[in-house]
Amino acid sequence: MQQYCEIATPKGIMRGFFHKPSLDNFPVCIIFHGFTGCNTGTKFSYTRISRLLEDNGIGSIRMDFLGSGESDLSFKDMTFGDELSCARIILEEVLRLSTTKEVYILGHSMGGVIASELAKLYSHDIQKMCLWAPAFNLPQAIEYLKGDVKEAKTYDHNGFEISHQFVEDILSRDFYKDLNIYKNKLMIIHGTNDKTVPYDISKKYLEKFNSPVFYSIKDATHNYDTVAHIQEVIQLTCDFFIK
Repeated sequence: MQQYCEIATPKGIMRGFFHKPSLDNFPVCIIFHGFTGCNTGTKFSYTRISRLLEDNGIGSIRMDFLGSGESDLSFKDMTFGDELSCARIILEEVLRLSTTKEVYILGHSMGGVIASELAKLYSHDIQKMCLWAPAFNLPQAIEYLKGDVKEAKTYDHNGFEISHQFVEDILSRDFYKDLNIYKNKLMIIHGTNDKTVPYDISKKYLEKFNSPVFYSIKDATHNYDTVAHIQEVIQLTCDFFIK
């Protein structure tokens, strides 16, 4: 059963959907969208995955972060720290549910980095984690995000307005630090033709994690822009959480 849900935060309301199988207790997969994304995912992948997981006895929750999709605030109000705070609130809500048997995490791009940072803080509460092209290169890609312009209050990223506070927050972080804190099951998927998060950085983050399962998708882009590629990613992800 798919239910609309709202989660309150100190800064506003997050909105999204909770998919619940008809069971007394079940694992719950929390899904984190990426930069400029929303709770349906690239090619509606989060919706499709949530339905497949529900059919196999696994619940899921997919929320718009504050400033994205249908949630409160504007995109320019968002920082990485704010999204991580939102992720913590979602996880704690899921942990409080009497029906939650285990917790799984799925994150794409910046959502994958949010997931990995959350796993450092709640390493024993997350039993499985799947990352799609996690954007650990965000500090190095800051010119791509804000453009080659002088310091300003806000920046135009392909029609999305981002704040200087967001930029400073990203530049202050080392996303590779302490990745090995999380020691439970981990799968990472990365396309070899990813121009946004270059495939070569997978060599660096794979060295930092604890025994990840890694799948490279030949010729796939950052958003898996063919039917075959997105279907492969969805199938790999569902198999990982179901088995």
